[in-house]
Amino acid sequence: MKRFIRAVLPAFLLAVSVGQIYAFTNFSSEIAEYIGETQKNVQFAFSLGIFFLGMGAAFFGKIVEKNIRLSTIIGTTLFLSGLIVTEVGIHMKSLMTIYLGYGFLIGLGTGVIYISPVKTMMLWFPEHKAIAAALPIISFGLGSTLSTILFSGIHWGTPGVSVAVFQLKGFMEYGITNVFHAYAIFYAVPMIAACFLLKKPKIQVQSFGHGIPSLEFSYLQLFRNRFFWQAWFFMFLNISAGLCLIPLAKQMMSSPDVYGDNAKLITWIVALSGLMNGGGRFLFAWWSDRLAKRINILLFILSISAGVMTLSFWPPVIGIALLVINACYGAGFSVIPAILADHYGMTNISKIHGAVLSAWGFAGLAGNQMAMAVSKAFGGYGEGGHGYAAVVAMLVIVYSLNFVNAWTLRGLALKKPTER
Repeated sequence: MKRFIRAVLPAFLLAVSVGQIYAFTNFSSEIAEYIGETQKNVQFAFSLGIFFLGMGAAFFGKIVEKNIRLSTIIGTTLFLSGLIVTEVGIHMKSLMTIYLGYGFLIGLGTGVIYISPVKTMMLWFPEHKAIAAALPIISFGLGSTLSTILFSGIHWGTPGVSVAVFQLKGFMEYGITNVFHAYAIFYAVPMIAACFLLKKPKIQVQSFGHGIPSLEFSYLQLFRNRFFWQAWFFMFLNISAGLCLIPLAKQMMSSPDVYGDNAKLITWIVALSGLMNGGGRFLFAWWSDRLAKRINILLFILSISAGVMTLSFWPPVIGIALLVINACYGAGFSVIPAILADHYGMTNISKIHGAVLSAWGFAGLAGNQMAMAVSKAFGGYGEGGHGYAAVVAMLVIVYSLNFVNAWTLRGLALKKPTER
């Protein structure tokens, strides 16, 4: 019971709240229309958010190691402040203020919150490290679905009603300007409670790896390590590919040769994709705990991703592809902490995990913008354009390159320490 109260429950509450960042595709077009900006300019707020998420994870690792309560309080404060500042930016029709709120504050707060429960969970459940690390990461993926439900009201079957527990009638009836303060109200209570519940166990079971001396950690030493960089590139390529597809999925599925004006189908696919993100995190983490060599899970993730994107050259498959890619995208996040712990040990895992997640930040800038640039260069998603096929081809190439990278990373992991 103590493990549930001190680890599982607060980890879930924190992660499912900050997972809201992935629901940006639901309201980016409404924001763009309201403030009079282009979709591309508004979408950049999401790219900034992911960049600062990675930076928050990378640079707050030391605080997470030293004081888990302080790190969660900092992350919660940044996240909730970002929601309020984003709403102010929408009211003011100020793109820069939206960038500050959604890009900088929400992104940074999400990064801090994201890594805070991971080591704590692995310490409470040392016998099942991948599943333990995956739980908060699974909840993060499910947060997108929760945010979508709150935004559209589809869970209650009434398009004009969202956040029924607060009786706040109609996000969309009152317009996009009221969405973010309702989010702030909804998320504040569980996040603040989680800050005071999350606690590391008194007896910390440590497992010492190899590659970097666990008790004499330095970032300089880490950055000279080949295993670190290949793990970093795995995350960068996998995240970049996912962010090519996930934020723009709604627009791609709305093109005439895919689902056209079937808005209801598209909304349900987007909502279900968040569940697939969480489900993929759990399934692959559970699978990796049962493999003799956990590192092999990366090859399965990338093979499935490349295969479904190859099938997506036939446009109607893209809805299925979005669901599968979301599952494999989430899987990369859920298995990497345990893979790093297997290699480096537990002592400095928050610092090392955070440093690897800096790849998330750079991928946030690269993936989304790359997809829009390629689509535009080939005529967009509309009738007569080849943007759809160009984006699909690019993703097949990226996943194939990452498979080669993961194969060499696997070879490095399977060598004896003296051979590295």
